[in-house]
Amino acid sequence: MQPMSLHTDHIQRQKDVLIIRSHILKTIREFFWQDGFLEVETPLILRFPGQEPYLSPVELIIHDDRKNEHQAFLHTSPEYTMKKMLAAGFDNIFFLGKTFRDYESFGGTHNPEFTMLEWYRVSASMFDIMKDVESLFQELQQTLEKLEIGNWKFLTFEKVSMKDLWQQTIDVNLDNHLTQETMFSLCKRRGYNVADEESYEDLFYRIFLNEIEPTFCNQKSKIIIYNYPAPMAALARLSDTDPGYAERFEVYIDGMEIANAFSELTDGKEQLKRLQEEQALRKKLGKTIYDIDMDFIEAVGKLPTCAGIALGVDRLVQVLTGCKNIDDVLSLPMSNMFE
Repeated sequence: MQPMSLHTDHIQRQKDVLIIRSHILKTIREFFWQDGFLEVETPLILRFPGQEPYLSPVELIIHDDRKNEHQAFLHTSPEYTMKKMLAAGFDNIFFLGKTFRDYESFGGTHNPEFTMLEWYRVSASMFDIMKDVESLFQELQQTLEKLEIGNWKFLTFEKVSMKDLWQQTIDVNLDNHLTQETMFSLCKRRGYNVADEESYEDLFYRIFLNEIEPTFCNQKSKIIIYNYPAPMAALARLSDTDPGYAERFEVYIDGMEIANAFSELTDGKEQLKRLQEEQALRKKLGKTIYDIDMDFIEAVGKLPTCAGIALGVDRLVQVLTGCKNIDDVLSLPMSNMFE
C-alpha cells in the first residue's frame, strides 16, 4: 500500500471540519437569500488595488492575445466593485468568495488566500449591520445544533464604544487622545519606545494590542467595538453624534477579530483626500505606491446611504469549530503547499 501524500493526509485529517465548513457556507448563503439580498460576483483581477497602508496586494502580469503585458492585482477585498454596483443602482448585496493578500503569515490566523463574506445594506447605518451580525450568528447556532456540535454557544454580543472600552480597561479618556501628537505623548507616558514619525493608527494599536485586546479572551468573549477615532475612519463616514469619531465597528470572538464594518462614506472628494493620505503613508513606510481608481472615487460620490461589513469566513469557521489554526479549516493551506 502506497503511503498517503501530505496533501491527502491533511484533507483526510480535517475532513470533519471541512464538512462543517460546507454547512456554514450554505447557512450564510441561505440567510442572505431569505433576507432578500442578491449574491454578486466581482472580478478577482483588478487594474488598481486599494490604498490600505498595511495591506499588500498580490501582483500579476496579464498578457492579451497580442502578447502585450498589463500590470494587474488580485483583489484584497470585493469592496471597490461592490460600491460601484451600489452606485449603479443595486440594492442589498453580498459576496462570498476568495480574496488575496501578499506578505501574510502561513498559518495561525492568516493565509494569503482566504474567504471573505462582504455585504452592504442600503438606507442603513452600522447599527443595522450589527443586527445582521447577531441574526446571522443565531442562524449559525441552529446549524451547529443540527450537526450536534456542542462546543460553541451563541451569546448576545456585548456592544461597547471604543471610548468606553479605553476608559473601562486602562482608565484613559480617549477624547483627549484623538491626534497624533496627543497619542504619541500617551504612548511615551506608558513606556512605549515610539518614533516621532509614527502614524496615529500605529500609536493607537501599540496600546490597544498590548493592553486592551488581550483582555477580550478573559473578560469579553463576544464583543462589538464601535466608534473608532476619526483618524482611523478609512472608508467610514464620521459620526454625527460623537465628534472626533467615525461610524466603524469591529467584531471580536474569543479574542479574535473576525469582521470590520462601516457606515459608508458617500463623499467622493473626501474619499479622494483619504486615499491620497494613505498613498502618502505608504510612501513614508517604503511601500509601493499605486494609482488611485478614479472610477471608484466617482462611485463613492453616487452611493446611496448605506453600510457594509467584511467578515473573515475562515476565522469564523475557526471560532465555531474550536480550531486554533486557520490551516485546520482549509482544504490546502499555504503552509502545506509551500513549506
